[in-house]
Amino acid sequence: MDDKQKFRILSKLTTFERDGEINLESCIYLTSTPKGKVPILKVMQTTMCDRNCTYCVFRRDRDSTPRLYIPSEKLAKSFMDMYRSGMVRGLFLSSGIFGHPEFIMEKMIDTVKILRGKYAFNGYVHLKLMPGVSIQTVEEALKVANRVSINMETCKEERLKKIAKGKSILRDTLPKIETVDKLLPKYKGKSQITQMMVGVDGETDEEIISAIHFLNRRYKISRVYFSAFFPVKDTPLENRPPENPLREYRLYQLDFLIRDYGFDLEDIKSILVKGNLPLNKDPKEAWAQAHPDLFPVELNTADYNLLIRVPGIGIETAKEIIKRRRGKRLSSPQDLKGIRNIKKILNYTTLNGRYYGSKLSIYL
Repeated sequence: MDDKQKFRILSKLTTFERDGEINLESCIYLTSTPKGKVPILKVMQTTMCDRNCTYCVFRRDRDSTPRLYIPSEKLAKSFMDMYRSGMVRGLFLSSGIFGHPEFIMEKMIDTVKILRGKYAFNGYVHLKLMPGVSIQTVEEALKVANRVSINMETCKEERLKKIAKGKSILRDTLPKIETVDKLLPKYKGKSQITQMMVGVDGETDEEIISAIHFLNRRYKISRVYFSAFFPVKDTPLENRPPENPLREYRLYQLDFLIRDYGFDLEDIKSILVKGNLPLNKDPKEAWAQAHPDLFPVELNTADYNLLIRVPGIGIETAKEIIKRRRGKRLSSPQDLKGIRNIKKILNYTTLNGRYYGSKLSIYL
């Protein structure tokens, strides 16, 4: 097998490490960066792994996984060929863990150092931190990458022990996240994220939400990515049904409400049904419908913090509404011309005391 064939397989297998919109044909992802959406190549340094996580395509006992390794120099060159052709602008580099985690992490860092040094590549690089590496190695990764991440996988220590023996949220994941958090002020423009699976061990949305609320409150986490569980053949969980992708989507919406819109745990608990988010409603709309005492909101008088809780109103829309009402009192839908989601907004607001929406839709 030549290097190009190895590279294609190592890239293809990263479809199991999802954290963005994927083009399955080319394994090129659009991922969010500080400079917007960037097409990146996701690739593994190696698919060899000593770990035996029950859900993972790379687990030690899964004989059907191709076991490949590409040396740092060859991996860097292959990426640069794609970069120069205009196919990609950035790199996501992950790996299985073979031998001591420090060994493979050093190989990943070497790959990026070659890109930065030999090829003068100054674009986006995301490095996955291997469980069990030292604080010194974490900092070395942060020096060369734009973004680093270590997966939490699930929301509680006892759940992780059931699906990934040898991994620990309390002993490894959170300390690494805290280490990066403390280092970030030294490295302007860099960030960290984490990822959690959804539906891998029967966890409720309330458990997941409590975990992400803690992370967002305690650390500088740019994003929490969610990955709906899907069974992998030849693993212990191959017969478990896949999780509904809509659940993943609702958790993303919820995460934005916590991070950017000031929602707290008590707000979220008011819309949970048996510990889970309703799948048939946007979480923001579900919250609004659970609080008829607050709605409809008068657009001429509501402050910014209340405006951004109105379904259909985002941060920029709230600023635009405040700007417009400074010029004149808003009295009809015509005064909202050019604003997105007007129909939805009108269902939860009044203009100069008059309601223009459909009351029925608020309570559906």
